[in-house]
Amino acid sequence: MNVGDICRRDVATVTANATLLDAARLLCDSGAEAIVAIASSASRPTAIGVVTDRDILRAMLDRDGDLSGLNVVDILSRRPLMLSEDDRIQDDMAKLQSRGVEYAPVVGPGGTLSGAISQRDLLAHRPATRT
Repeated sequence: MNVGDICRRDVATVTANATLLDAARLLCDSGAEAIVAIASSASRPTAIGVVTDRDILRAMLDRDGDLSGLNVVDILSRRPLMLSEDDRIQDDMAKLQSRGVEYAPVVGPGGTLSGAISQRDLLAHRPATRT
């Protein structure tokens, strides 16, 4: 089974040039654990990273609570973890754990956003180990 078989397809997204305040509102309104930042239009979204509530909190603390003037792109990781639809579940679990992230975009050909997956999703579908 591959990651593309189990990833969530209905993913909240925000463009890279959206304000951080808009991203915070989307996170709250969607109830999502994270939102995927995209570089292009919703018709062919290209994932460029993930925004979490923790990212927004850090930005607030760094700026004494003032998010004005900050866009999503300002807080994105410069080395985002992207997972491929064709990756094996156990391989991607190791990738998430080694990078210390809970959530990652899943991409198809050309980096087009296919969905997203969390460590929790992967744990629920990992193959049983034999003893």
